[in-house]
Amino acid sequence: MTPGLDIISVLTGVVSAATAVLGVWFKIKYDEKKDKQLNYDPQLHGNVVTALDFIMYETLADRAYILEFHNGEHYFSGRSQQKLSCTYEVVSEGISVESHSIQNIRVSNFHGLVKSIARGETFKCKDINEYKDDMSFKAFLQGKGVQSMFARPVKTLNGKIIGVIVLEYVKEPRKWSQEAEEFLNKQSKIISGYLI
Repeated sequence: MTPGLDIISVLTGVVSAATAVLGVWFKIKYDEKKDKQLNYDPQLHGNVVTALDFIMYETLADRAYILEFHNGEHYFSGRSQQKLSCTYEVVSEGISVESHSIQNIRVSNFHGLVKSIARGETFKCKDINEYKDDMSFKAFLQGKGVQSMFARPVKTLNGKIIGVIVLEYVKEPRKWSQEAEEFLNKQSKIISGYLI
């Protein structure tokens, strides 16, 4: 090779490397700016609320909400604290809003609910006075005035459970029919599309 071609090769390499570094720098700056912006899609969130209103109307529920699973901090052992939080809630007139009290809850604290959900089944508590599975979860429900509660897992298309649709009845206990089960199963698939 000639010395002129060596210099051109070196300069091309330097320019290429500088361009790559500059591209990475611009990407980082763009991502930082994007992270500082409010990322809220009113149409998407409106669709979730509309779906919950429809579910509440069709099932005659007093309160309907979505719990989504997420990671929390870590224990000293290194194990992740699996948590859930209420991300959407609708209530009928005269029913208290409870979403603020269901934030960053350890999954283990809702064992009575989560054990059914983890199996992909509907959680059914037809009458809180007859519920015997998890006394701390029962006390939590009684504190919210719940008479009956039904919850269905929300899954992705590949079957990963990402959340729970919860229906609560405050005014009186309710029964759960096969028709309601099928309806809520269909609605959980629709809501899954909004959450992912």
